[in-house]
Amino acid sequence: MGWNDPGRGQDPWGRKGSSRPFDLDASIQRLWRRMRRPGGAPPRWVYGVAALAAVAGWFVSGFYSVPQGDRGVLLQFGQEQRIVKPGAHWRWPAPIASDRIVSIRQVHIVAIGYQRKSTLYEGEPAPVQASMLTRDRDIVNLEFAVQYRVTSPGHYLFSVDHPRKTVARAAEAALRRVVANTPTSVILTTGQHAIETTAKSRLQRILGRYHAGVKIVAFKIQKAAPPKPVMAALQKVVRAREAVQRQQTQAEAYTNGILPKAQADAATLIDKARAYRATAIARAKGRAARFVALAKLYKAAPVITRERLYIDAMARVYRKSSKILLTNSAHAVIQLPLSRSWSLRPGEGVVTPVSPKP
Repeated sequence: MGWNDPGRGQDPWGRKGSSRPFDLDASIQRLWRRMRRPGGAPPRWVYGVAALAAVAGWFVSGFYSVPQGDRGVLLQFGQEQRIVKPGAHWRWPAPIASDRIVSIRQVHIVAIGYQRKSTLYEGEPAPVQASMLTRDRDIVNLEFAVQYRVTSPGHYLFSVDHPRKTVARAAEAALRRVVANTPTSVILTTGQHAIETTAKSRLQRILGRYHAGVKIVAFKIQKAAPPKPVMAALQKVVRAREAVQRQQTQAEAYTNGILPKAQADAATLIDKARAYRATAIARAKGRAARFVALAKLYKAAPVITRERLYIDAMARVYRKSSKILLTNSAHAVIQLPLSRSWSLRPGEGVVTPVSPKP
């Protein structure tokens, strides 16, 4: 017996029965005939079971879950009711209530000035180029990106029509305000970090006034360049400004090297002047005190005091000047130096040096 010919009333495994295929339409018709009453309508309990199943399905459709790290916004008749935390929840099924899930951990990125796969809203692409006017009335092409995170799901969904578009337009306005107050050389060289910080804080204030419900995570300038037709001329200007800045730095360094020395010399001169003043005042006071003392002595003994003053004065004069000695023999004239003492031999007219006393 072959596989395709198992035998009369048997299948290949030896089981008896009909070999005809199962007919679903015929089975449904048989079931419908059994349920129909003699009058042609199905029993009433069928309608009850169907209505109960529909109500149960409607209630079951009210169950929903909020993933971890997200928030659910519960709406009732289109109006916000409350914010739902992660987990399984139940609400009134539609059309009475509905829910909107918003991620608060996802970082959204909006790119301005360069092509990116993301869109602002409803398929609108981000601007390909962002040309801005600087304080020097130059044009600079900027490419930048903004990263933000949702902090208030209700405000994010209902305070503004299109959150991504709002963030993009507000970021562009904030950056234009900052660039308009910044020189071109600063934008193209070392001032981008300060521009990013200022633009980020300004953008956050703008979105706060809009009640957009977002927090700016980062504001990053990807590229800053002048337009191609003026790039060569602007590079020359930037190099000239850098040369001026370098010369100013060198001049400041030279000033910082010379100024402390000059200040030290001035302080030294001032100290010397003060010391000289103090010495002169002390000397003058001493002379005045000596004069007062001599005046008292002169009043007590005028002749003796006058003679003593004369002798002291002549001693000071002779000590500081050359001396000429005249003798009686042959009218000899002898000049005595200051550094040695001399004596005259009696009757010979010869002057001999005398050794100083120990």
